[in-house]
Amino acid sequence: MKKILIILYATAVLVGCGPRLIYPHLEWLVPWYVSDYISLDQSQKNMLQNRLLKQLDWHCRTQLPMYAEVLRSIAKDFADPQLSVDYSKIQAYNSRLMKLWKELMKQIGPDIVDILATATDEQINELFYNLAKQNQEFQKKYVDPSPSKLIDNRRKRMIKRIKYWISDLTQDQKALVSDWSAQLIPIAGDWLLHREYVQLEARKLLGQRNEPEFRAAMLDLIVNPESMQTAAYQKKIDANIDTSIKYVIQLNQTLSRRQRSYLLNRIESLASDFDRLSCDPKEIPRVPGSRFKGSEVQK
Repeated sequence: MKKILIILYATAVLVGCGPRLIYPHLEWLVPWYVSDYISLDQSQKNMLQNRLLKQLDWHCRTQLPMYAEVLRSIAKDFADPQLSVDYSKIQAYNSRLMKLWKELMKQIGPDIVDILATATDEQINELFYNLAKQNQEFQKKYVDPSPSKLIDNRRKRMIKRIKYWISDLTQDQKALVSDWSAQLIPIAGDWLLHREYVQLEARKLLGQRNEPEFRAAMLDLIVNPESMQTAAYQKKIDANIDTSIKYVIQLNQTLSRRQRSYLLNRIESLASDFDRLSCDPKEIPRVPGSRFKGSEVQK
């Protein structure tokens, strides 16, 4: 599952959008990582492992073929240097990824709620202690540095990510990426405030986890956290997506034959990974301390 999420991250970068815009709450909403934040008891570990079996099977059968299809559609659009990549097509890829993410959250949301509903007060305190610590680390890295330092750091990250797709960049391409980085509206502070707001709401709900309304309210928060975004924050997100799509189009026009070949091979390699990813229970990520072994899970 972590390999799947890494590929989704890379696909998000390819279509020009920062992964935090598409997967803003990945670190604490996906139940495969619950055990990174809460010390689960044996019953909870067993519950999580059983849910993983069903959800991984669903994901392999229903979503992986669509991810491979998206990648190969992207490759087709980028294959001919004589044809300009259309803005609306890249925008459509972003929408398809958003839709797939939403479907994933709708599918696994009830499992997340079930796990959280069993949490003790001590586990809830542990969860939010760990989240607060992570928030502090994010602020130190992405919010506190000077504007010029943040732009320079973002430029370096962007060059590294684009190099993954097209190999080494030319000086002109690096200059283009530098312009791209400088044109992006800083949103790390907004992202962190939104994350903390969602976490605050989640903590309030978890304080009422024995109430009849808890499950529906928590599920809505998990599936639709963007409903709590401010209009100003959403406007910045939309502007950055628009800027990124335009620069992806410009970057495509600068690709050499070698870079384009590298890009197409990279995309096909990732699509083939989706084709080959196994739904064999032995490959499911183990929940730390679970009593299940690969052979036992198959029974």
